[in-house]
Amino acid sequence: MGQAMVRGLVIKSVYPQNITVFDVDAKKLNALKKETHIRLAKSNRQCVSLSDIVILAVKPQILREVIEEIASSLDPNCLVISIAAGMPIARIEQFFKKPVSVIRVMPNMPALVLAGMSAFSLGKHANQRHRKIAEAVLSAFGEMEQVPEKMLDLVTAVSGSGPAYFFLLAEKLIEAAYESGMKVDVAKRLVYQTAFGSGKVMLESREDPEVLIERVASKGGTTEAALKVYQKQGFGKSVHDAVKAAFKRSREISQGK
Repeated sequence: MGQAMVRGLVIKSVYPQNITVFDVDAKKLNALKKETHIRLAKSNRQCVSLSDIVILAVKPQILREVIEEIASSLDPNCLVISIAAGMPIARIEQFFKKPVSVIRVMPNMPALVLAGMSAFSLGKHANQRHRKIAEAVLSAFGEMEQVPEKMLDLVTAVSGSGPAYFFLLAEKLIEAAYESGMKVDVAKRLVYQTAFGSGKVMLESREDPEVLIERVASKGGTTEAALKVYQKQGFGKSVHDAVKAAFKRSREISQGK
């Protein structure tokens, strides 16, 4: 995800030499430098000391270790943006052991192709100037929405995990087409473009999904026949239960369980 953020910022015309990155994986780091021409730091401390905006794109399991390493090198006016999943702002602030402006972000996988959906929340030391900075950063790889932090677990269940739900539907459509006699490569092309086009229609028409369904499903037609099967087999309930399960697990992770 950190690489996607770097690529997005460079594409958005942020001067590459104004972006400093460190990663323990030197091979990955050098490949990113070759692609984007960013600056590389020799350590987390050096990276932070050269920055007025710090993005913590690390796994939650090592976040405390990284913060304890960089805390003494952090400028008091620095903004810290964390994309560590399930790590509450209060805990991040606690790790620094001093007042720090923190913004917590929940991005999603489509950020990899600059089409992500991110939700973010401000910590108690972050202000509206910091919000605008975060929006500028996040807009480099997609859309964003500010939400209260208590909503981020639900955001995780909807848009964070959401791409996998769409991928699952695509997988099953491809399987169904293949089992009915279609070549896999043809089925993939049909399904992928249909998914892309349907998403584009939802974004550009601004009509509710219910209305769009009615526009596709003619009475007595093929779509109506398919939708009746979904309804009979409890598709809607399965979706609701899946989101609830993801929401519950996200809250558990946020609580350190």
